[in-house]
Amino acid sequence: MEKVKTYIDFVIAGILFITQGLLYFAIRPESLTVYIVVFSISFIVVVRLILIGLTQINEAKKSAPDLKIQQRSNLDLVAKSKAITEDNQQKLAKFSSVFLQMKNLVSSVQKEQILEIYMSLLKKNLDCGKATFFEYHQEDETLKSSYSTDMRVNDTKVLSFHLGDENFIAYCGKKKQTIERDQIKQNMDLVHFDVEKPLPMYMCSPIVYNTELIGVINISQMKSGGFSSQDKQFFATLCTILALTLRNAKNLSLVHSDLQSSRKSLEQKSLLNEKIKHLFGKFTSPKVVKSLVDSGANVELGGEEKELTVLFADIRSFTNYCEKREPQEVVDILNEYLTAMSKVIIKYDGTLDKYIGDEIMAFWGAPLSQADHAKLATQACFEMLQELKKLHVKWEKSGKEVFEIGLGLNTGPMIVGNIGSTIRMDFTVIGDAVNLGSRVQGLTRKFNSDMLITEDTYNKVKDIVKARKIGALQVKGKEESVMIYAIDWVDLKPLTKS
Repeated sequence: MEKVKTYIDFVIAGILFITQGLLYFAIRPESLTVYIVVFSISFIVVVRLILIGLTQINEAKKSAPDLKIQQRSNLDLVAKSKAITEDNQQKLAKFSSVFLQMKNLVSSVQKEQILEIYMSLLKKNLDCGKATFFEYHQEDETLKSSYSTDMRVNDTKVLSFHLGDENFIAYCGKKKQTIERDQIKQNMDLVHFDVEKPLPMYMCSPIVYNTELIGVINISQMKSGGFSSQDKQFFATLCTILALTLRNAKNLSLVHSDLQSSRKSLEQKSLLNEKIKHLFGKFTSPKVVKSLVDSGANVELGGEEKELTVLFADIRSFTNYCEKREPQEVVDILNEYLTAMSKVIIKYDGTLDKYIGDEIMAFWGAPLSQADHAKLATQACFEMLQELKKLHVKWEKSGKEVFEIGLGLNTGPMIVGNIGSTIRMDFTVIGDAVNLGSRVQGLTRKFNSDMLITEDTYNKVKDIVKARKIGALQVKGKEESVMIYAIDWVDLKPLTKS
């Protein structure tokens, strides 16, 4: 506002001076009075302007020191801002380093590596020169030193304390409380403890996950002046992270152990499956082998007593048959016969035991348990006779002489398993019931029947056969004789699972 007034004054003065000049030249000396009046007014305005100017110069001189003070204040503010920025950058660099170490800590899975990073954080950020970690072993409730930066504790000198021992480390683990050296004299439960034994103690803190004790960390040497409140907060945070990381590492270790165990179990199962396939692949049906593989744990590779049904099939007068033919012809026809009969046995899920010359031995009910083993064996025997008739037609067409066979079945308790010597072992059956099956087969010619079964077998298959009672067989070692049945017909429809 003052500037506007000054501007107006200058304009008025200018106008008055111009008016004064015009009057001087226009009205001449006769108008001297008017001229003097105008000149006086102009003079007053000019004087007033000079006074205003002097006042403003004086005020400007007075305000100059305040401006210098403001400038110095601004410089101080800039310097302080620069110092704060540098300090923040240093803190940021420190926090970045700590964050990186913590990231490495939480991502580690090896206990040694975890503790090494943790001790490094203590040393670099809290200036703790000596610290020891005691791992808690729940099975015997002991704390054992497992990692230390203190030369007094090493691998050859493991310190171990029970939770009931009278020292600050055991007390810290038992109570799950942090202990500080300065607080011991204020606590009646701790005042009798020696802060220098078993190790110097400045701060001792439990490492706890939820409520589970993981271990105890003891600081034996710390920076002068002790921990500040910020240091204590940082230390508490590190202890929490250590507990979480160690627990995570333990869980991963358990998972790894389970995976290793599972892998070992799978390898063992695979080996067992290969052994099963090797043992039985050529002697029983693929269905039985698959069932054995799927339930390999139920396979008994040793000897056990089970109720089974055994089959013996023998060519009648095979010695005379061989004497009339060349060896190669005998081998060819025998191979063709054995192949056809073996296929039928395997079709009915039987286990082909062995070839004894021209005789076939097989059994049902092992290695895979079969509730209808007697019926399966009986059906297999009857189909073997039908298959032989097909071979007769083929051989007769090619001019070959045919032969007959006799089959005997018996059901009873037998010893089944790997039987033999360290040089050779076979999965086979032995026992009186096996011998009886062989004797029954030997009676087929005497009773002029192709297929004979014992009464024990008949009782299990009478609903699917037409049979004739032949007579009683006296068995050595038994008082009662064994009834024998001749089979005329067998129902070959697939058995329904009970």
